[in-house]
Amino acid sequence: MIAWLGNMQARQLTELYRALRLYVNCFQPSMKLLSKQRDGKKVRYVYDPAKTPLQRLLLSGVLIAQKQQELIEVTHALDPIRLFQQIEQVQKAVFRYVVSCSPLVSSTPSAPIRIFSVESCSVGNVPAERSLSDPSPAFHILYQEQERRKRVLGWRRTHKDPFEGEWEQITSWLIANPERSSGDIFRELQHRSPGRYQP
Repeated sequence: MIAWLGNMQARQLTELYRALRLYVNCFQPSMKLLSKQRDGKKVRYVYDPAKTPLQRLLLSGVLIAQKQQELIEVTHALDPIRLFQQIEQVQKAVFRYVVSCSPLVSSTPSAPIRIFSVESCSVGNVPAERSLSDPSPAFHILYQEQERRKRVLGWRRTHKDPFEGEWEQITSWLIANPERSSGDIFRELQHRSPGRYQP
């Protein structure tokens, strides 16, 4: 995907990552696997209590007290609901750019980039972010590295495409409604071809 990103698309994707990193690091808890215990055929998994990436970082003890306090203040200043609403808006903008790049769609004038605003999803003062430089070169380097690893590891497609023969229809649905969810499209395919697609 990264290989075909133009400058505008890469910038819009960067805005999405700016919003997502705050949401994931401050408000998205996860559980880490601590151990596996086998009892015959059954395996019992033991996880630690759910924590956000920020909580894990603070508990690690690697940060100085001042930096810990800064990160805590950032989290307390953010409104997770307004932050999530902004993520959804920026996601829609990314979808529009993806659709506008499709070879099946006639070229349309590009919409302005939707900028993620920390201020509009905060209830207090959030430290100012450094301005981001053009991310396109970094994306290109990352793509090249991923392709190199695939060649070294010998990755290849081993399964038949389950949506073979349906991509033209799926693309037309997305062109008509870029905000349509993958789950909604999957249910539509199940309805059109009963028995072909299992949950």
